[in-house]
Amino acid sequence: MSYCETELGLNYACDEPLPRSSFNLSGPLCSTVAEYLYDPANCDPGYWCGCTTRNQSECYPSSGNWGGRFTTYDTTTNETIVLTGFFEDPNPCPAGYYCPGKSNTEICVDLCPPKFFCPTPGELSPCEDGGYCPVASVAPRKCEGLESCNDDDLRRFIIRGASGVMVILIVVSIIYLYVGKWLIVRSARRQKEAKMAKAKAKMESSNNEEGEEAQDVDGVEPEAAVEDSGSSRPGLRQRLKERSRKRENPRRSTITAPEMTVDMEFDRLRLTIPGVGTIMRGVSGKIAHGNLTAIMGPSGAGKTTFLSLMSGKVDRTGGTINVNGEEAQLSEFRNVIGFVPQEDIMMRELTVEENIAHSALMRLPTKWPKEKKMARVDEVLESLEIDHIRDMVVGDERRRGISGGQRKRVNIAMEMVMKPSLCCLDEPTSGLDSTTSYTVVNSLKDMARAGANVITVLHQPKYEVFQLFDNVLLLGKGGMTVYYGKTSGMEEYFAKRGFPCPDRANPADYYMDVLSGIIDHESNEDWKKEDLFEEWMTAEENPDRMSKEEADKVMEELTSVDDSSDEDEKASCIGRCCSGFATELSMVFRHVFGNARGDKTGRKTPGLLKQFQLLFGRASLQRLRAPSGTLINIILMVIAGSVIPSLVPEDTNLYVGIPLSLNETDPGQEAYLQQNVRPVDAIPGVLLNVYMFLLIVSCLSVNVYGPERVVFFRETAVGQLVTSYWAAKSLECLLWLPIYTCAFIVLGYSSPAWLLQSLGSYWVYLFLALVGFYGFGMLASVLVGAGSAALLALVFGIIVIVGFSGAVTAYGDMNSGGQTFTNFWFLFWTTQGLCAEEYDQYSDRFNVTRLNDETPDAYDNAFGVGSQAVGAGVGMGYDLSSSHGRNIGMAALTAFAWYIIVLWALKTKDHRNHR
Repeated sequence: MSYCETELGLNYACDEPLPRSSFNLSGPLCSTVAEYLYDPANCDPGYWCGCTTRNQSECYPSSGNWGGRFTTYDTTTNETIVLTGFFEDPNPCPAGYYCPGKSNTEICVDLCPPKFFCPTPGELSPCEDGGYCPVASVAPRKCEGLESCNDDDLRRFIIRGASGVMVILIVVSIIYLYVGKWLIVRSARRQKEAKMAKAKAKMESSNNEEGEEAQDVDGVEPEAAVEDSGSSRPGLRQRLKERSRKRENPRRSTITAPEMTVDMEFDRLRLTIPGVGTIMRGVSGKIAHGNLTAIMGPSGAGKTTFLSLMSGKVDRTGGTINVNGEEAQLSEFRNVIGFVPQEDIMMRELTVEENIAHSALMRLPTKWPKEKKMARVDEVLESLEIDHIRDMVVGDERRRGISGGQRKRVNIAMEMVMKPSLCCLDEPTSGLDSTTSYTVVNSLKDMARAGANVITVLHQPKYEVFQLFDNVLLLGKGGMTVYYGKTSGMEEYFAKRGFPCPDRANPADYYMDVLSGIIDHESNEDWKKEDLFEEWMTAEENPDRMSKEEADKVMEELTSVDDSSDEDEKASCIGRCCSGFATELSMVFRHVFGNARGDKTGRKTPGLLKQFQLLFGRASLQRLRAPSGTLINIILMVIAGSVIPSLVPEDTNLYVGIPLSLNETDPGQEAYLQQNVRPVDAIPGVLLNVYMFLLIVSCLSVNVYGPERVVFFRETAVGQLVTSYWAAKSLECLLWLPIYTCAFIVLGYSSPAWLLQSLGSYWVYLFLALVGFYGFGMLASVLVGAGSAALLALVFGIIVIVGFSGAVTAYGDMNSGGQTFTNFWFLFWTTQGLCAEEYDQYSDRFNVTRLNDETPDAYDNAFGVGSQAVGAGVGMGYDLSSSHGRNIGMAALTAFAWYIIVLWALKTKDHRNHR
């Protein structure tokens, strides 16, 4: 039968295409659903028409199998006829769809495509200039504020406008880094030149005065050169000697007396470490201020241990320590105690002067004006003869800086500058040449002459250096005293006991061999090195000498082994464990709650706010001194942020929702739309990938704390507050995260197939996610150090992204406990906020709430026709009623909470190193 021959006389089949079926493939075949076959040829634009049969001979408007809306002309009556078939009142296609019908039979019913808008379902118009048209647009959207539009495009965001502002911010930040570095270097160089010129003028003036003095001396009779014993004025010989000393050391500065003196008296010191043994046994003596004391001994003699006991860095397990005649905790004097570690611990990015000046500003009394503190810095620089390198960066293995010997002197200067009353140095001359060693020890000698108590562990000093020391304490292996007294009396002491020092031998080296048992006794073949301990106990040179019987008893006590029963040993072990746990808990409590310690020095040093100011300034200076690190961070952010958007094809629809005007009473239309226009919600999956790349580049945050952990321990041990350090470092880092966020989104957000929400919301949520990720890296570097911290932060971050972001497991399918726990993670709030903001861009044409509620475990099989409900399993079940303010607030709260955890870790992890 020909359609033109129908009894109705309709002309639709004679001048219009035939209906489509699986047997008629003259054009693109539109998918069928069950028995419904789309018929674009016999359908008005803007409507969906179809048949309940696949037999094209039975699919025509006047048949009982057809339904829709078709307007034609009856040639018999010359009237326009509207056919609806089995639909009594057919509804047009939902808004946002394009249903061309007979106007274009080559196109199946679908959403209005990107770059076009459909004012009605039957009209398709190109997007207008100055607007953007995403999928399912019913009208062009105008760009607002800093947003700019490509002509006839689906995305609003291009390099003009907001993207340009971000580029400007990034460029200005980079310029700030390198211009700031140049200004700092120039300023430091000019200050150095000015100070060196001033020092030179001062030296020339001093030389002129000495020249005049020499002329006066030349006119003095030889008899007058003899010192008058009845006069308080030095004689000529002493004056000439002093002048000779000044000429040999023309750069020496005057070291002034400390504010208070510290005399140390210790009796039978003992230190036992569980699992290691006793490393200090029965050392007694007194070290008065105004003396330079050397601690010497072979390896394993406990030299560094003794120094740690004297400076309060280690608690003794036996014996007593008196300070100025009273038993006291050395922590009460830490404001006037300096400790120079064996390793050169300092900020390697900073210059010599910047490191020393920071120590001065942090540790000198607050009553001192800044000018006086900086004068003290100049004094120490000149004393140690490193003022000519004051503007040079210290450097490390990657960046060339000062030499190892110069770095050692900087290490010493950082303690000398705080004007200590007690200064303990661990091998300050190690790695130095003989001349430099002499200069260093001479400076320490001057400090001792001024009234300080200077104690130093000495290793292989040359003869001239050794003679500068007033006293020497020799320790034997096992931590027992072999000799303690005047340096000048050491040779005589050992000579009396059968060990005379050979001619041309350095006594310091020779007697180290004696202590090690390498040198044999000159007459006693049965002598062994352990006999030196008892020799000292009974020696007349020992102020606390004892009889031979008493010495034997003490030696037996010091070297005895506990022969208690197993039960007693177990009880002792339990007691030690309980006592150790209580001590550990007490120390943790003290460090966590303010590092509060008593003080008997009267010296008031900067408090929390002033320390924060100084530490923040130093952290900013570190960034300016090494701007390449920040530049690399910015470049990596730009690359990482553009990867995912660049991989999304331009014609990709990230979101296809359920139309608001979906005709639920039209089974054919409903079935067709859910089969051929399947809802899509790729937003959570997109965010999942964005988080992954953001996490990867955020692992660089391990460099905030990790590389300077040893500096942190050194500084907190002498009074730096953990809270001040944490606040300064965290704030300085956080101030750059907005720039990093701009770098991350500046290229990616311009992708034509990317998200539709405003730049502001996208930036805020990614910034908060970056804040949280940086917290992960900081915490990892505190817990495990810089070596493996990046891997730990990465693995932990991936676990959080997959498990608690709400982008993988549907939030709506979790039980109440799971939802409560997820609410503690900042990524959930950033994901919910980003998704809610993105869904809002489609809410004028899609039922975003319904699609969000269609989670995998919430199938709505009662609705619709076909294989499954519309959107079943697509939604994530977010709380879309949560305001953006709440999402942002909770994301900020849970992200910054990680920084509080970082503070806790800084206070408790390795807390013993804070001493």
